[in-house]
Amino acid sequence: MITSVRSALSREEQAAARIGFDDARRHCDCEPAVPHEELGRASRMILWLIGDNRLRGLANPRLEAVRRFACATRAGHAPSVALMGQLNMMGLQPSHIAAVQGLLV
Repeated sequence: MITSVRSALSREEQAAARIGFDDARRHCDCEPAVPHEELGRASRMILWLIGDNRLRGLANPRLEAVRRFACATRAGHAPSVALMGQLNMMGLQPSHIAAVQGLLV
């Protein structure tokens, strides 16, 4: 069963799911931080003073969607309709989504 679950996901998707699980455990927030360029001057100055430990998103939009789904699933939240739509738009099939949920076991 485990091998069939893993075979539905690529190695990169499995890694993105593991990153999402770790993010849920460490940060309790699955949304990536606002890009540094979009912050105001005061916010950038505060981050410069205290350090920037904000959660970063993945560069690949498909892997970022997998990471956010895994993070929400691990945190016990139901994924939003927008996230599920994004997963479908990125080409993830229901078998992929089930495989990410199967990695929780």
